[in-house]
Amino acid sequence: MYSVKRICYQLIIPIVLILVSLMIVWKWPEIQTQFKSTKELKAFLILLPVLPYAIFFTGALMGWRYNNMGLVMGSCVLGLSYFTTLRFTPGQWSNTFYEAYIFLFPLNIIMCSLLIKRYIFAPKSLLSLFLILFQILATAILCGQIDFSSSEIVSKFDRLMPFASIRLDDFSNGFKSFLKMEHLVIFKQIPTPAIISFLLALAYLSGRFLKNRDILLAGYIGSLAAVFLSAAANRLEPASVVFHITAGLILILTNVEASFFMAYNDELTGLPGRRSLNESMMNLGKKYAIAMMDIDHFKKFNDTYGHKTGDDVLKAVATRLKEISGRAKVFRYGGEEFTAVFPGQSVKESIPHLEDFRKALENSQFVVRLRSRKGSTPVKRGRGPAARQKQVRITISIGVAEPGKHQPSPEKVIKAADKALYKAKKTGRNRVCI
Repeated sequence: MYSVKRICYQLIIPIVLILVSLMIVWKWPEIQTQFKSTKELKAFLILLPVLPYAIFFTGALMGWRYNNMGLVMGSCVLGLSYFTTLRFTPGQWSNTFYEAYIFLFPLNIIMCSLLIKRYIFAPKSLLSLFLILFQILATAILCGQIDFSSSEIVSKFDRLMPFASIRLDDFSNGFKSFLKMEHLVIFKQIPTPAIISFLLALAYLSGRFLKNRDILLAGYIGSLAAVFLSAAANRLEPASVVFHITAGLILILTNVEASFFMAYNDELTGLPGRRSLNESMMNLGKKYAIAMMDIDHFKKFNDTYGHKTGDDVLKAVATRLKEISGRAKVFRYGGEEFTAVFPGQSVKESIPHLEDFRKALENSQFVVRLRSRKGSTPVKRGRGPAARQKQVRITISIGVAEPGKHQPSPEKVIKAADKALYKAKKTGRNRVCI
């Protein structure tokens, strides 16, 4: 249930922006009439075709500032798509620049998505930049109005490679024919190879998104969909402008949202972090309860099975915490400690929910994969009889407190809950103390 909510939440920005852009394109004649009636708005209409470039430049600047090559390249690819859409008319046999780029665009979006969180001057980032420049050069050569068989420059290569000019001319004509393949589906403005390219890119990005649940991937999916709608529209104006603006905004806003999520949430467990807890405590009323929780013997568990398994334990506990009842808001406090806040509830009212969680965690099974290192090589390690499984029990100690005469503020309530947690540890662990 939580995963479905998270997926829906991450898709809100692309879906809302695309729906708004569809409404604008649909109602454009009425909007244009109203804009022309006002002098200031009429000036905005004149500047509107330049607005996408301003948005793409802003996205590239943000990516440069935060060392995010995915955002830089994504903005550049969208800018190139917008320029190609305005500069070259689809359907002309004299050149196929538009058809070539609309075919390559989904592949470029996939490449940009692979650069998420990559540094600008990393080898893969520089390679992607080279590939974009190579595409531009190759498209200009192969899709232009050039007869290679009569070109003096190309003919000189015939000495090194016999019939090079004729072969290049045949390849260019074949490539143009492929890009302008007969339309087989309802989108008459988009050649069939480009539609296949879009569908493959959509399937690939969707698969990665469902696996990783990364809002940045949702941004690339939204941008891909927006450019597809721009290409499929019957009218070049205003669809190309509106949908490219939408694509740029989707990329920027999903990156902003991802930065916000990283600042306020714990990356390992997916729970809100200390900053979120501090803000939440500022908005509590007079009646609430705060529980501090600590995984029992976590250090020993970490030392025995390794930090990787320790991380898995933290994620397993966090998953259980997300299901805690009583309208509790849960946070990762730090290390193996977690916090649950029960707004509008007393300690007495929150204890049953904490006990249910504690018992559910105690009765759950956690499987540790053991690897025998003796007599094994790095290649064989973890395979065959050397790999074994062991079931372990995870328990948690909980201290809970509420505001009172000696602890009037949330900060002091947390300290009181921490003392109660220490009491739970000293009296045998795996229990709730107040």
